Amino acid sequence: MPESAVKVDVEDLSAVRRKLSIEVPAAEVAQEVDRAYRKLGKQAKVKGFRPGKVPRAVLELYYHKQVEQEVSEDLMRRSLADALKEKSLEPVSLNWPDTLPPVVAGEDFRFSVEMEVPPEFTVENYQGLTLEAPPEEDLDALLETRLKEIRENNAILQPLPETRAIENGDYVALDYQGYFAGKALAEAKQENMLLEVGAGRFSADFEKNLLGLAPEEETRFTVDLPQDYFNPLLAGKTVDFEVKIHGIKEKKVPEADDTFAQSLGGDFQTMADLREAVREDIIKGKERERQGRLENQALDQLLAAHAFEAPPSMIRQEQEGMLREQWQRLAQHGMNLEGLDPEKMLESLKPAAERRVRSNLILERLAAQEKITVDEAEVEEGLQRVAASTGREVEQVRQLYQERELFGILRRQLRDEKTIKFVLEHAKIVPAKETGVPEAPETEAQEKV
Repeated sequence: MPESAVKVDVEDLSAVRRKLSIEVPAAEVAQEVDRAYRKLGKQAKVKGFRPGKVPRAVLELYYHKQVEQEVSEDLMRRSLADALKEKSLEPVSLNWPDTLPPVVAGEDFRFSVEMEVPPEFTVENYQGLTLEAPPEEDLDALLETRLKEIRENNAILQPLPETRAIENGDYVALDYQGYFAGKALAEAKQENMLLEVGAGRFSADFEKNLLGLAPEEETRFTVDLPQDYFNPLLAGKTVDFEVKIHGIKEKKVPEADDTFAQSLGGDFQTMADLREAVREDIIKGKERERQGRLENQALDQLLAAHAFEAPPSMIRQEQEGMLREQWQRLAQHGMNLEGLDPEKMLESLKPAAERRVRSNLILERLAAQEKITVDEAEVEEGLQRVAASTGREVEQVRQLYQERELFGILRRQLRDEKTIKFVLEHAKIVPAKETGVPEAPETEAQEKV
């Protein structure tokens, strides 16, 4: 189909929405119809006619609707591809007509589609940003805290030597049933739950009401759950709880000695080995944290300096991806998801999704301006990083990425990493105390491979 024969008009509906009107001349429509019938004539089997010898009039009698549909679909597909190329449009979403445009003999073929496209803007003033490095922390104190956590995590729960009431720090096996407005809540029921009293992981008020209770004792109390409660179905509600205590255990923390270090496996033979490994891990973690905070500051400044609209379809897609991740996390924690409102959850994710989309658009545009690309060696390195972080062999990861067609996503992630690194390399990084401005709260960092 000659490109010049198709008439294409583009209407700007907004900064990121376009309406594309396409008109294919009647002569070319007739050619497409003729081509379709010639192809059909070689294949169609009609009683009374030899294959390939069915007259056109007979084919039209039996197959005109099928041919019109095929021609309409083919004309739309081919002419739209040509129109997008001609107008240099790369849509992020397309709204196809609800019904196929009709193919009428002697008439032009007309249709229109609405689409969303990336916003047009230029990234400016991205060199020389002033970023605040997080304050230095006492590494020795962090090391001791981390070692204590490791010992706590490897503690053994054992029965009490003698019967007594519940105290802070005890691990209690219990059943509970929550009631709201007198009605039992399916999402507030659990049996044989093991709860560390005083840790505040369930509810601080709930745990306080357990103090002084003894094994086999039953009680009922009321708790005002906070608005940020981990279960959104219960957040902000006043819930009555019925509780039965089954048993109490205490935690025995191992001593910080060579025997404990060896019990962790790996190459640890002494506590000195363990301390050195933990110190290195802390240093690496703090460097990742520093990098993430600097990246967030840079992105915050770039977002504030570039006012552009992000395509709604891209934001919605990001919301849905974030919701899937959140849903999986809740399920992994054993939460009953029945009754959750996905649309409300999606709406709550919209600000974060919009920030992520606008950040990605800025990095994509900046990479194009600075001609930042990713070569095959960097892709290979990215695969190795994924393999190391997931505990898989590189070839397994490669096969997975090939099967799921993830290499495009990997390249974009690696390109974004290089781009934000470019921004940081050309930024002025100062200690937070120099500016006199309180350190900004940590925001969502760019996702890494």
